[in-house]
Amino acid sequence: MLYTVTIKNGEDSVRIHDRYERIAEAKITRERNSIDCLTFIIYPDNPGYEALNRLTTTIEVVNGKTGKVDFEGRVVKAPAFMDSDGTIGKSVTCEGVEAYLCDSVQPYLAEQQWSGDSSRNGLQQFIDYVLARHNERVEDHKKVYRGVVDLITYQTSQGVYKGLQRDSTRETLQSKLVDVFGGEMRVRRSSDDGKLYLDYSEKLGDDSSTTIELAQNMASATLDEEPTQVITRLYPLGKKPDGSDDYLTIASVNSGKEYIEDADAKAVYGVIEGTHIWEDMTVAANLKSAAQSWLPINNQFPTSAAVDAYDLSLIDLAPEEFRLYDWYQVKNSLIGLDQSLEVVKQVIDINEPHNSTIELGDSTYVQSSKATAAIASRVKVLEKMLGI
Repeated sequence: MLYTVTIKNGEDSVRIHDRYERIAEAKITRERNSIDCLTFIIYPDNPGYEALNRLTTTIEVVNGKTGKVDFEGRVVKAPAFMDSDGTIGKSVTCEGVEAYLCDSVQPYLAEQQWSGDSSRNGLQQFIDYVLARHNERVEDHKKVYRGVVDLITYQTSQGVYKGLQRDSTRETLQSKLVDVFGGEMRVRRSSDDGKLYLDYSEKLGDDSSTTIELAQNMASATLDEEPTQVITRLYPLGKKPDGSDDYLTIASVNSGKEYIEDADAKAVYGVIEGTHIWEDMTVAANLKSAAQSWLPINNQFPTSAAVDAYDLSLIDLAPEEFRLYDWYQVKNSLIGLDQSLEVVKQVIDINEPHNSTIELGDSTYVQSSKATAAIASRVKVLEKMLGI
């Protein structure tokens, strides 16, 4: 048996999936900057059937091959059902430990500059403040601490200008950081002290030596063009100054011009004007620096790729397992694809490992440059991951 699944209520634990007990249709779904999800069907003859309690039962999935915990979280819901043939069961949905950040609400705090101190930069200071407010409101097992936070916010400053608006902690981190600065964020369990840590970086994964190729482990591949994202003349816009109806511009630090240009892109595409808003930006020099970093990245990859692949390591046909956030060289000569791509989604089929798949997408830098919609609620996250 490749996987074992154990549930826990307080000090009582029950193994619901191993060589003797089975759950059905069990799948782990991981997606970049999203909460992990586990779904499965359980039947009345399983010893854990009556022990699945909403939001209090914790659950752990261990990969028997690697010894690693592939999923850790809690049961969200376990409604019962009866099929047309009379089969009785429960359809169980679980969410990963990152969902604990949904359980606290941040207090109101007026916007202010976070410049850091001798031991941390402004971004780290802001994250420490947010996590401290979370930790003082929740039980010990839900507490999260700052891990590796090394994302570069602006070339001229590592400070951030942020406030809090009584949103959940996770929505605060998503909307205030990921939606503004891009990058990748996750919550992980430390093997050293057993605590939960939040990492935030431009690139969380590693470059793998494993390739994904046609006629080997590639299921499908699609190329798409996104010419509408190209901007050759950018008008950067910052926060509206108090009492003003217009945005902060870079004119005061850019010889009176409100725009910058990407000369290389302009030579290819001509003049294509556009704007991008950095809502937290209050200093013109920082706004210009952010725009200069953002513009060439935005124009770098007008072509995107989406690839589905099989994780052959799960059936011992490949030496290395696929991991979310890692990068792989993807080759398909039939459509002219030869590019390093990131695993942006992973679905692990616990019962049928050979059906496990990954999805690979564009460069992190391309996706980071596109602001994503803030997560309205935990339910919407789960619905997206489940495709419903």
